[in-house]
Amino acid sequence: MIAPADLTQLPGRSNPIYLEGRILPLTVAQARALDLRDGQIVQATVQSRAGDDLALLMRGKQLDLPQMPATAGWLPGQMVRLQVHMGPSGMGLQPMADKALMLASAPFFSRVGNLLFRPPGLEQVGRLFKPGVLDALLQATGRSDLMAQWRGMQLNMAQLNPQALAQAMSRAMVGAMGSEPWLTRGLPPPADDPKQLLRKLIAALSRDDDGDMPESIEKLSQALDDLESSQVQAVLAQAQEEMFISFMLPFADADPIELQFRRAPHKPGQERPPLTVNVHSKSDDLGEVWLKTQLHGLERVELTMWALREGVVEQARQRSGELGAQLSQAGLAMHSLQVIHGARPQGSADWVPSGRGLVIDIRA
Repeated sequence: MIAPADLTQLPGRSNPIYLEGRILPLTVAQARALDLRDGQIVQATVQSRAGDDLALLMRGKQLDLPQMPATAGWLPGQMVRLQVHMGPSGMGLQPMADKALMLASAPFFSRVGNLLFRPPGLEQVGRLFKPGVLDALLQATGRSDLMAQWRGMQLNMAQLNPQALAQAMSRAMVGAMGSEPWLTRGLPPPADDPKQLLRKLIAALSRDDDGDMPESIEKLSQALDDLESSQVQAVLAQAQEEMFISFMLPFADADPIELQFRRAPHKPGQERPPLTVNVHSKSDDLGEVWLKTQLHGLERVELTMWALREGVVEQARQRSGELGAQLSQAGLAMHSLQVIHGARPQGSADWVPSGRGLVIDIRA
């Protein structure tokens, strides 16, 4: 594994060219569309394009500017500050010196490397999947096809049954590995792929935006980073004969539920590690709840539950016998059950991918 501090010392590596002092030229049409004035300080989000090129997303509009290779030190998703500059050759954008200095001291990573070492979790996805949030953004585009795609992804908590839940989880687990396998085979991605939905929504908002949606587009980009990070980690774990799959189930009438499936690699001569399923939910009826289920072998189950509401904790303890009977009918034996009043401790991950054999391609 290549340590971050060693990346800048690799032989044959091209040193990044930082943009301090460089003017990024603007066309007259671009300057007018963004309503820019000389001396004005603006913020923009760095976006990736085909190949190694980058672009800027400013006030909901994408700027395809020359002389912006990925090696300039900017990374997709990064917020940058620029000052509008009017010179003899026209108007341009000059990166702020403080941002350039900060970039100069930062180690260089590829896009894949940044996604791989991003903290796990789908926090921004969960915020978007709350009832009504993504709906409002989709309505702003007027794209009925995207709205129909989103409706097809949503479940209904009031009408949820085991069959519908099993089908949704099966589709989500396939999608958690990414839609790229379909695309590389020349096939269309699954209709319920949230990453493709968010990409289409960003494109629609960027094209039709009148300058009022940059914050929404930034949140969509952050959610995309969450999804792609979980997919990179899932693919890496699979290559190492491990399991680390995360996905979010959206509901039309309830907050989304995040699920994680984890399993450490099986070492020869030892018992197969347990399969761990973590569930995180938040609802008006139960509040915030975390459930950790460990399946040992094919039948022994260990359960740990955390809940913020005392009434939910007491109800879970009182109905533990009923839960044990239901598991028994399904051929499972509840070995233990712990119900804890409070939030699940931060940093209490059951297991994370080992990273053994990992080599980062810094050219990616």
